[in-house]
Amino acid sequence: MDEQPKIPTPSPVLLRELNYAYTPVVAFIIVAIVALVLWTKRLGPTTLLAEAETIDAIVSSPQPGVLAEASKDIRIFSKVASGQIVTRVVGADPKNPIPLTAPIEGIITKIHRYPGDTNAIVAAGEPIMTITAPRPDRLIAFLRQPLTFDPKPGMKVTIRPRARSRKTYEATIDKVSAQLAPIRGGLLPPGQTRVELGLPIIIEKLPAELNLYAGEIVDLTIHPGEISAVK
Repeated sequence: MDEQPKIPTPSPVLLRELNYAYTPVVAFIIVAIVALVLWTKRLGPTTLLAEAETIDAIVSSPQPGVLAEASKDIRIFSKVASGQIVTRVVGADPKNPIPLTAPIEGIITKIHRYPGDTNAIVAAGEPIMTITAPRPDRLIAFLRQPLTFDPKPGMKVTIRPRARSRKTYEATIDKVSAQLAPIRGGLLPPGQTRVELGLPIIIEKLPAELNLYAGEIVDLTIHPGEISAVK
């Protein structure tokens, strides 16, 4: 018996069968890829901008008086040692002026009252000089909203300076604020002027070989999946 010729399947029917057979598979693959991207974005490393902070110490007088003329070495951006006399205050006993000393080693970054000036009368506790420590002692960053994860002390971070060297340094988060705060202007996107709230994150145990200037901006990458024991 002769074999009967096959009846060709109409194109619309063929397309419908292919649609039934492969559309669920393609849709599943697309959904899986989207879910993987979102999951990676949520729990993967997050890079923020961080600012190097240092300690500012204020020199003030314990009692009212007049600032005596200071040494010529005491001027803006002069280096001073901890305990060094930076000026004296002539108080109730002119024969025994009170020496005012630098509370920390650092640099004089601001002089509020110039010793020896005609208006050098100061009140008790009034700021006279600001001395800034020579090396930043911590980094502060702000996790922007929406918060895709909860940063915790002990989470590992990678610090990458933006100039002079592209070497990276490892550290951990030391403190996380309990509330949101305004993000500092230098850590906002260029051109943004509106106030934005973020979650402050502090890194205090900086690597000894990390040399930064106060106010310097660095890239800070947080690794949510890597947490070390907090000592």
